Amino acid sequence: MPKASPKNQPAKRILAYRRRMERSGLNRVEVTVPASDVAHVKALAHALREGGAQADQLRAQLQDQHLPQTGATFLARLRRGAQDGFEIETPQRAREELRETGL
Repeated sequence: MPKASPKNQPAKRILAYRRRMERSGLNRVEVTVPASDVAHVKALAHALREGGAQADQLRAQLQDQHLPQTGATFLARLRRGAQDGFEIETPQRAREELRETGL
């Protein structure tokens, strides 16, 4: 049996990783957010991925709501949810301009 070339190894690892994620019911999502919000989005993704009461609370909060049109409105909704026991700390950005996302 011929050896796989080193050039082909990364492609095989990526394919195996994607198959494992698919079997476990996870999907990879790429989003573009301001650099100052990256940690917040990662924290939310982690909470949803881990499941449990916190994830259920987030899902219930977002269910039947229209998607926010800007990062600022998204964070405002999350801050409102903090009153229900979910805590999120968000530093104030130096610039709070609203940007339309076109969704």
